[in-house]
Amino acid sequence: MKLNKLYYFVFFLAFSSLIISCNKEVNETDPVIVEPQRGDVVLATKIGDYTISLINIGILSSGVSTTLVPESDVESIRLEYLTVDKDGELTTASGSLFVPKTPGNYPLLSYHHGTLIKRSNAPSYLGNSSVEGLVGALSASTGFISCMPDYLGLGVSELVHPYLQSELSASASIDLLIAAENYCDEHGITFSTDLYLCGYSEGGYVTMATQKKLESSYTSQFTLKASAPMAGPYDVEATADGLLAMSTYSSPALIGFILYAYSEYYDVVDLNDVFNAPYAAQIPTLFDGTKDLATINSSLTTDMTALLNQTFVDDYKSNTTNNLRLAFRENSLLNWNPKTAMRLYHSQEDEIVPYAVSVNAEQVLSAQSSSTVELITFPTGSHTNAAVPIVLAALEWFNSIK
Repeated sequence: MKLNKLYYFVFFLAFSSLIISCNKEVNETDPVIVEPQRGDVVLATKIGDYTISLINIGILSSGVSTTLVPESDVESIRLEYLTVDKDGELTTASGSLFVPKTPGNYPLLSYHHGTLIKRSNAPSYLGNSSVEGLVGALSASTGFISCMPDYLGLGVSELVHPYLQSELSASASIDLLIAAENYCDEHGITFSTDLYLCGYSEGGYVTMATQKKLESSYTSQFTLKASAPMAGPYDVEATADGLLAMSTYSSPALIGFILYAYSEYYDVVDLNDVFNAPYAAQIPTLFDGTKDLATINSSLTTDMTALLNQTFVDDYKSNTTNNLRLAFRENSLLNWNPKTAMRLYHSQEDEIVPYAVSVNAEQVLSAQSSSTVELITFPTGSHTNAAVPIVLAALEWFNSIK
């Protein structure tokens, strides 16, 4: 009986070894499974073409003179690509890619658009009919392969947009650059690793956040040559201080957007504690991605004492360890050393993002920078009216140094 048990035990070991050996042989011949990763292209869709004459018409219609001369027709493509959400999990975002049709070894450029709330207003969805589309086409026509992220929460992404939040702003931008490189590799489009960054308003903030992240984590992958943040709220804490100190504000949707986005991404505020009735109940619906800035502004009041709960405002102002204040501070962009040439552009007449924001940013960053930080001042122009001449000036700078 003992011998039989020993026999079966030895037989079992031998049979198990045979199964393991066979499985090993099968596994060695199986195809390698490539895990999805950030920057993978999920879908590429052609948006349209821009001819040189069409780009020139766009420049003329802007009413702004420029030294930029379009030299190539341009193809625009919408890229859906993988990036990360707040938990570091892969998610799909979208953006535009603009490629010169004239062959060449072009540097990369990433342009970051201003505040948008309605998902379908994202540049890659509006395509040729958007002002941003013309910026992308013009930059590509003058010698760049240009990228334009929609950002998380806009375009194809159905997340809440992480408004003025540094890490997710930068990651969506950088992952589109990686996706653009992957697309170009796949389609035989040559490019250099030289990179230029620019953006206006929220895009100015995204530009600075992206530069900071690139310089800390991506120096072997990209050669950042210059950066042009324009009219951006770089110091989120100081920006919030200024907004919450106002008794009236012409664009209450911007205040609502900041507070709503931080309530979603940071577990530090409750909407019912921040907004007065009836606005507290309306905020999630207003910012669900289906309404534009003008529509939301018309649904809110410009009277800040009526919009915001004054108990919340008073605590924010007086409490240096207020949790929302700490979250704003975490996402402010003045405590670092810029290693790449940076030009800040701003109009002195900006009524949305005060000119003083850029004055302070230039002073603080210059003192910390191992490169050059300059402030280029435009004496006139509202936030909206100054945008085109400032963006053209930044592109002229890039063309003069590339």
